[in-house]
Amino acid sequence: MALRCYEEWSDDPKYYRTKVTTTPGCPKLPTSQWTLLLEGRAVDLDKVFTGRYSTAIDSKQTQSLGKGFELSLSQPTVSHKVKSAGDWGIATDIWTRALTFIMPWREEEVREYREYMSDIFGNHFYTVHERVLDFDRAVRLLVEQQKFLRLDDFTRFDGLKSSHLSAFGMVAMQSSHDSGTKTVRDSAGGKSQTRGGRGEPCHKWNRGECEKEARECLYFHVCDRGSCRGNHKRGECPSDKRGK
Repeated sequence: MALRCYEEWSDDPKYYRTKVTTTPGCPKLPTSQWTLLLEGRAVDLDKVFTGRYSTAIDSKQTQSLGKGFELSLSQPTVSHKVKSAGDWGIATDIWTRALTFIMPWREEEVREYREYMSDIFGNHFYTVHERVLDFDRAVRLLVEQQKFLRLDDFTRFDGLKSSHLSAFGMVAMQSSHDSGTKTVRDSAGGKSQTRGGRGEPCHKWNRGECEKEARECLYFHVCDRGSCRGNHKRGECPSDKRGK
């Protein structure tokens, strides 16, 4: 049924987008993301999340309704990014409401996927939630590319799950390799310097003083006690407690 809808909507996406967004009870969603949904493509969670809070207007699209009437649709600028499980839940609640508004028969499928992803977030330490967000993005892109798949075809996502979330997965290993050679630009001379190349832990984070996200920090947000390097701070280190 979904494939038939996508085929019909792709004939005149602007017309169907206008028809949907002018229907009473239509959920709020950025214009560009409505277009993606109607085309069966994965939405951009950052733009969905921004649309929830932003009051800044980036651009305006105008659609003629005939007889001298026009409908103006505005899009917010991207100023909020999904960085946590909480952010993901808010953004996902928004786009899934929009999806089930145009495809009400997919409500159970969407609910099952949200529970599936919530369990994954809950089973992984918060410092690796960025990987979980990447996994979610990869799943939705796969469903976009293979439209016969459903969001609750969980066994079809096992390969992506292993690649993104396993310690030795391809994506996880590549991420670790890249983070070992982080560079920063010298504000004075404009030269790039490599720091944290040996994988040094962030001592400020261990003291609770680092204000940067793990992805932005030049050092790793891991335990700095001895050679532990666990996904916890020094004061929470199990080996430290055993030594007391």
